[in-house]
Amino acid sequence: MTDSIAELGYIEVGVTSLDDWQQYADNVLGVSSEAHEGVLNLSYDRTIWRIQAKPTGEDDITCLGFRLTSEEALQSVCHRLSAQGINISDGSEEECAARQVEQLKICLDPDGLRVELYIGERLGTSAFKSPIGVGGFVTEGQGLGHVVLCASDLEAAKQFYLDGLGFLLSDHIVVGPPDQQLELTFLHCNPRHHTLALLPIPLPKRLNHIMLQVADMDDVGYGLDRAKTAGIKISSGLGKHPNDEMFSFYMATPSGFDIEYGWGGLEIDDSIWQPKTFNQTSIWGHQPESTT
Repeated sequence: MTDSIAELGYIEVGVTSLDDWQQYADNVLGVSSEAHEGVLNLSYDRTIWRIQAKPTGEDDITCLGFRLTSEEALQSVCHRLSAQGINISDGSEEECAARQVEQLKICLDPDGLRVELYIGERLGTSAFKSPIGVGGFVTEGQGLGHVVLCASDLEAAKQFYLDGLGFLLSDHIVVGPPDQQLELTFLHCNPRHHTLALLPIPLPKRLNHIMLQVADMDDVGYGLDRAKTAGIKISSGLGKHPNDEMFSFYMATPSGFDIEYGWGGLEIDDSIWQPKTFNQTSIWGHQPESTT
């Protein structure tokens, strides 16, 4: 769609310890961190920041920021959301300045998660340089990575993100015994296989994981070594997914939710793409590992 969002530009997470997150960002993820006015900004490309951590204690996601390419697209998305009964407010001058965006609209998704729709590139003045030598992250034209959210009402969430924001269906993964099947829904808005996935289970936190995609396969291995050396819990070891073909591992963050650290994700061409349904989350691997 030309009248839908272009990418997931930024996210905000409420955390217990900014110091723990800064150590984790610098020494394990290999992204740049900057403490600024009581928050911690994480960046890994030319964008001023992609992840903002605030010391509010939720240890969960508190905001999704989606970029649109034009005022017309922004108005179109807001019109569709309004037709669903979604209340939309204008961002204040102070909020626009804090996000460094040209225009900002704010609403809540069906589970009460703050969603910000904005126009503006948010580019910094210098190229990204990893503090520990990570070669780079895949973001251009695809956004910060992907997030997997828990949805208490899957149909309401799909209506909001598909019909409202304009996401397109990538595919489904259905797992579990016949009487307890769980359907994961994967959505895209650009060539990245999925920017958002919806997990229909009532967990205490809305965020299951964030995915960061490195540009070099070896950086996945180096990242796994760093995580183990730092004593980070490896939630899932190296493996490969059947739908996006991502080669990755999962590690716990200081807030308890996971980060998937991956390489080689499949890109979608909407002119030929046909959604499928898979019956496994991994082709191989992604087994829990011990840090000892």
